Amino acid sequence: MKWLQKIKRRRSLFLTFMLSYMSVLLLPVLIGVFLFQQIEAMLVANSNRTNMGLLEQVKLVAENRFNEIDKMTLQIALNPKVQWALSHGEDDFASRQFDFVDIMKELQNIRSISNFVGEVFLYFKNTETVLTTTGKADAPTFFEKMLQYQGKSVDWAIREVFAGVRHQSYFPDSFTTGLSGSDPMFTYVESLPWGEKTNAKGYLAVLIKEREFDRLIQSIQATNQGEIYIVDAARQVIVSTAEKTGRSEEWLAQLDGDAGYRQFQQDGEAKMVSYTSGNNGWKYISVVPKRLLLEQVYRLKDRAALLLLLILLAGALVSYYLAMRNYNPIRDVVRTIRTRGDRADGEQTNELDYIKMSVIRSFEENHRLSRTLSEQRPVLRANFLLRLIKGHVEAEALRDDSFAFMGIAFPHDHFVIMIVHVNDGKEFMTGDTEKEWALVRFVLANLSADLLWTAGYVVELDRNRLAVLINCAEPGESTERQRNALAEQVRQVAVTRFKLDITIGVSAVHRGVDAIGTCYREAHLALEYHMLYGPNVIIYYEETAEQQPYYYHYPLETEAQLINYARVGDYGNAESLLDQIYDVNITSGGITPEMGKCLFYELLGTYVKVLKGLGAGDKERLESAAEPMKELAGSATAEQMLAIVKRLFGDLCHEANKEKKEHGEQLYARIARYIDKHYAENSLNLTAMADYFQLTPQYLSSFFKKHSNENITDYIARVRIREAKRLLADRTLTMADIALRIGYANDVGFVRFFKKYEGITPGKYRDMLASSAQE
Repeated sequence: MKWLQKIKRRRSLFLTFMLSYMSVLLLPVLIGVFLFQQIEAMLVANSNRTNMGLLEQVKLVAENRFNEIDKMTLQIALNPKVQWALSHGEDDFASRQFDFVDIMKELQNIRSISNFVGEVFLYFKNTETVLTTTGKADAPTFFEKMLQYQGKSVDWAIREVFAGVRHQSYFPDSFTTGLSGSDPMFTYVESLPWGEKTNAKGYLAVLIKEREFDRLIQSIQATNQGEIYIVDAARQVIVSTAEKTGRSEEWLAQLDGDAGYRQFQQDGEAKMVSYTSGNNGWKYISVVPKRLLLEQVYRLKDRAALLLLLILLAGALVSYYLAMRNYNPIRDVVRTIRTRGDRADGEQTNELDYIKMSVIRSFEENHRLSRTLSEQRPVLRANFLLRLIKGHVEAEALRDDSFAFMGIAFPHDHFVIMIVHVNDGKEFMTGDTEKEWALVRFVLANLSADLLWTAGYVVELDRNRLAVLINCAEPGESTERQRNALAEQVRQVAVTRFKLDITIGVSAVHRGVDAIGTCYREAHLALEYHMLYGPNVIIYYEETAEQQPYYYHYPLETEAQLINYARVGDYGNAESLLDQIYDVNITSGGITPEMGKCLFYELLGTYVKVLKGLGAGDKERLESAAEPMKELAGSATAEQMLAIVKRLFGDLCHEANKEKKEHGEQLYARIARYIDKHYAENSLNLTAMADYFQLTPQYLSSFFKKHSNENITDYIARVRIREAKRLLADRTLTMADIALRIGYANDVGFVRFFKKYEGITPGKYRDMLASSAQE
């Protein structure tokens, strides 16, 4: 059997070669088969035309019957007394009993006119009343005692049959008992008032006898020895002469078009289908076993098949020899390629398919990477702009395609940075939560973006601070007026409309992308003067540059950043920050020597703070290796002092790196356990956790991101989402209960949070769980 396995592995190309040769050898055989098929097709076509003529007769009679039912229902639906009953309550019914008697007589007339009608009744939803040809009853009693759908409950009848808007709707499987006996009948339903598209107030139902339709098509069934189906526009079998044995009728979905012919297999037997369509979209179908028409033809076909088999055997042997002779070179090439280990995923039918799947895999991978990159582009752009604003991007390495990739465009050469700092937002926020601060940043970001008169971008810097990067034209009075007007408009709207206490620091106008970092430092420096100017002010760098430097620039934020760099052993950023402090105060600040010494002594104090946090052994070794105070006192220049401070922090970073890995893993595990334990608390946020672990929020956020490749807020959200999914499986819990258990004060915030991360509401997710459980 090895040769069969070889053929299977190379089946497509190998068979292509074989069939190419066999097509020449078997041309006369194919011509004979074609002629035989034409004869068979002619017989089938004649049978189909005969069946089509019989179906047209069935359609004519059936449509006349259904049209009669439509006219009778329209007569009832437009009856003024029926219209009155649809819009009045039970109390009004007592005074109009004679009207109901007239309606009952009208129903009796309809029932007596057509022998197809088994029963007629009206169902009024406003009073849950059913009016028949013989009396009136409440709906539950009627569907339970007087009219029963076989194998169906009362709730099914009201929910499935008499619900929503119905127009000439048929329910074929509703065998009924009661009223007119237990004969099989199907239901015709029309919602009332007639023509209502949204709110049905009642329903008119007509029970149609199936036996009458059976008698109608018995003669045709006897003629063609097949089965007759009447199918509505929704592909429901309304009437069928076939035995109801539970056989699948999926073939009905293949009958497209108004009329035609089809063939299909049912229970291993070939069937011929002829069908035509009525004006209402219904189909009238005849199904006849193919063997009844072609019995003699099949006997002849068996004899011809034996001869054909012998011819095919001889042709196959010759074709196999020729195909193998041509396939062997291709096989050798494929073996050479596969020895390199370059295999495509999935099942390949042949060598060409192997190559095709490899190409498709490359395209799919490229598309997946492009989609992932597109999804991450906003995050990448925000991070890039943050680094660009803070001067952490080398301007020489930037090209136009780099900005285009991020979706960033700078049509002008000059830049201004405006930093908006929120001092207090209590009058706008309802609580000191990350969600409220995010809303404040969102408001200020959109406000700044809307008021920009030129190209620019807004970047979040911190919890209560954002920067506006303004790309403006040539510097001058017009540009300064527009810059100042923007800052004033942002301040006025934020203060008057949103009740925010803000301070805005504005840099001077500088040229070139490489000057954006300078703009940021100027705006940041201007912002530091808010302690002198008071709240709700705009501070321009030009104003601060004229003041005498009676103090040095080393804010708590910068000190905390330097401490964090030293603790984590990041000497590169620590050295860069020390250089920045030196440039701002010594190189550009022009402070006095006394103030410069105070600055370096304070830097030394920062060093001591970090030193106290080290282990006892490391602390003693560092103290024995250097006497920082004496070295600084003995230094003659600021450059020497800077070198000493850099060396001290370099030693700290070197020692911190030794224990950073183990300490970092332990801290990360503590943070994760804290979140898993306190996720149900509404006060759980970055600030609260930073206070608990005695870290700054910025360091805590970057530390968690570095160790888990995930934002700490996303991790909290993931833990809460996981617990919410578990609680949603318990249907006894309300959305408010679940919200409280995962740290939300109300269900409104919980629903928005769940939909943001899962794409669907909690209620929809709970329904999906219920559906999965039922399946």
